Amino acid sequence: MAYLKNIIQALENTFQIQIHGQYHSRTAIYGIRFFTGKNSSPSAPEENLLYIGRADAVLSGARPPHILLPALTAAPPHPEILYIEEDLEMTELFNCVEEVILEHSILEERRKSLFQALHNNSGISAMARVAHSFLNNPVTVCDTSFSVIAAYPVVSDTEHLEVKQGRTYVKDRLFQNMENTRIIEHIYTSTVPFITMLDEHPYKWVFESIRIHHTVVGYICVRGTVREFTEDDLEFIEAFSQMLSIEMQKDSSYRHPTGFKYEYFLTELLEGHFDRTDYILDHLIRLGRSQTHFYTVLVLKFTEASKNMLQPKSYYEQLLTILPECMVVLFRGDLVILLPGNSQTIFSEKEKNRFETFLKLNHMRAFVSSPYTDISKTSLYYRQTHELYRLCEKRPRPEGQYLVYFEDHFLEHILSQCTDIGLLAASVHPNLLRLLEYDQASGTEYARTLRLYLSNNRNAAAAAAELHIHRSTFFYRLGKMEELFGIQINSGKDLFAYECSFRILDYLGDQNTEYAVGTVGKGRQTPGIHGISR
Repeated sequence: MAYLKNIIQALENTFQIQIHGQYHSRTAIYGIRFFTGKNSSPSAPEENLLYIGRADAVLSGARPPHILLPALTAAPPHPEILYIEEDLEMTELFNCVEEVILEHSILEERRKSLFQALHNNSGISAMARVAHSFLNNPVTVCDTSFSVIAAYPVVSDTEHLEVKQGRTYVKDRLFQNMENTRIIEHIYTSTVPFITMLDEHPYKWVFESIRIHHTVVGYICVRGTVREFTEDDLEFIEAFSQMLSIEMQKDSSYRHPTGFKYEYFLTELLEGHFDRTDYILDHLIRLGRSQTHFYTVLVLKFTEASKNMLQPKSYYEQLLTILPECMVVLFRGDLVILLPGNSQTIFSEKEKNRFETFLKLNHMRAFVSSPYTDISKTSLYYRQTHELYRLCEKRPRPEGQYLVYFEDHFLEHILSQCTDIGLLAASVHPNLLRLLEYDQASGTEYARTLRLYLSNNRNAAAAAAELHIHRSTFFYRLGKMEELFGIQINSGKDLFAYECSFRILDYLGDQNTEYAVGTVGKGRQTPGIHGISR
């Protein structure tokens, strides 16, 4: 089968003629016949045949629906009759049309093979193998981080490609060549396959973008090392691109593309597929990004699942307005931001206010990693934010808190690594346990006094003010603590241990275990301390 448009184009190009008459370009033609005028009225199957005949045989009687007349100098009475003014040999016309139909039938079989691979869920590698069997030239499929997804034959070009963490990437040299020749720009702007040349390569290349919802998620690269490319090859590569788009949408990481060139680079950075800082920074420069002194990972989580109503792109656009230097991607079901900066201050005051408003309106919380300097450690700090979320999910959610910083919970994170809760509870300083037991028995506030002293940075005046007592009363309490429990107020080492002990008790209380407040004496529990101001 071939479309009538393709047949007419082939005849015009082959014989350098013009075919006149009206026709529908997408009319499917399955075969060709000679028409002598003796044919009976065409039956239904013959409606998809093209006939070649003499003018006198057609104009004098019944005619088939699709007919081409050579050597006709005047327009026939019926505009749908196709005619050529030149007197061409009908056998040559017949053979040319048959060749077009055969070529397009082969192309259709190629498409069916790809559809079969897609239907069988064989994967991108199998589809690349099918494509190679018809194109003959090497086929490579890449994502927008210039990582090879699939290739057939297996790529072994060490001059232009390198392997990292089990994946193959385009080397700087080839990338720069593609950048200088504007091939990368063309991949993002063109919607059809195009043939081009690359420096230092004697053969031609074909590139074609792969798009999901009009967004580029990857590209096809075919090297013309075996044979020259034909128009049919380009048509086949275009169909191959469309089927790859369908196949890639089965993978959640491609389903909601951002449309940003850095998308799959950032995804692989979060996955931990890169280990060399210099390579990562070079890749950033390729993507139009500059190196900064600090980086921070933010993971955005919905506080109400039912509120997640917008398409991811809507959030991307808002986030880039608020944090214009950030890179954002949908990773493992969450919006993840990589925020570069030249200081440890993560946001300006204006950015923070606008970002918190965004989070509030969209029913989200942002979990913020510690700022770090080595971008190759991004996957580690992503895990840090994930652990922060897991830790905070076990606690009551503070009203109005939309930004959660790891630095505020680093000690609880360390404590969460301890799997033996009983052993962790035994780490509470014994002096503090004795003090808590005494408060419970006597109705005193020694624990609260010590805690406020620590939380006010060892400032006696501030602690006394928060307790609503005179400074002399405050110092009297400190003296009694030293006398009764051996609390050394002037020992920085002891004070650090007491502060850690309070945090351990808080953490254990949040875990809702039998050790929520610690155990002393004959199995008697000390009073809870969660009501004590910090």
